[in-house]
Amino acid sequence: MSKLIKLSQHYTKEDFRDEIRRVKDNGLKLKMLVIEKILSNPTISAKEVQTTFFISPKRMYEWINQYNGEGLEGLKAKKKESRGSGKGRTKVPDEVYINLKREMGEEKWTLKKRQAFIKENFGIEVTLPSIAYRMKNGC
Repeated sequence: MSKLIKLSQHYTKEDFRDEIRRVKDNGLKLKMLVIEKILSNPTISAKEVQTTFFISPKRMYEWINQYNGEGLEGLKAKKKESRGSGKGRTKVPDEVYINLKREMGEEKWTLKKRQAFIKENFGIEVTLPSIAYRMKNGC
């Protein structure tokens, strides 16, 4: 006999089914259907749930833990901050680079030294590639 899957009782089966009907996001709906299957049949094996929904054991237990921890809210997708294309990031003002060039004079500074100067004098954290790009292509 396989180990029973333990779920917290955040909802009654009927209330949970009503919630499933209201959901429009298919990803969330799949997670809810997995949980609903386990709620409907507490003796169902993990393997049976996985094969029914074509999901990995890791994914299934991830969803179960999310549900047990926070109920339906735990199953909803969390917004992640992306490292992406830099959209939404603030452009470093030109004055910062003008001051940096003035301070450097004719000296050759490493990118790390330039980065440290900007952080110390302006309190701005700038990536090394950004510094290289702005110094090469002008402010």
